[in-house]
Amino acid sequence: YIVEVMAKGEALGSFEQLVLLALVHLGDGAYGVPVRLEIEQRTGRAVSLGAVYATLERLEAKGLVASRRGEPTAERGGRAKRYFALTGE
Repeated sequence: YIVEVMAKGEALGSFEQLVLLALVHLGDGAYGVPVRLEIEQRTGRAVSLGAVYATLERLEAKGLVASRRGEPTAERGGRAKRYFALTGE
């Protein structure tokens, strides 16, 4: 599928590639904060959480990742984490 995406002129940007590699390293069930930390630790550059989530949503729209909501937790004020995983594509 990645070859098909690239053939359509939708080549993956370097940050999209970094996010995908972070998901590969972190495994299923990664969410924004660990993805951000993984990229920062491996590249040495600061990354905003907003940029990570925008990129994850873009990758989801391309069919390369899928997301699911976890259970709400008290420490997050009743909000649920949004987990991301690579798709079979």
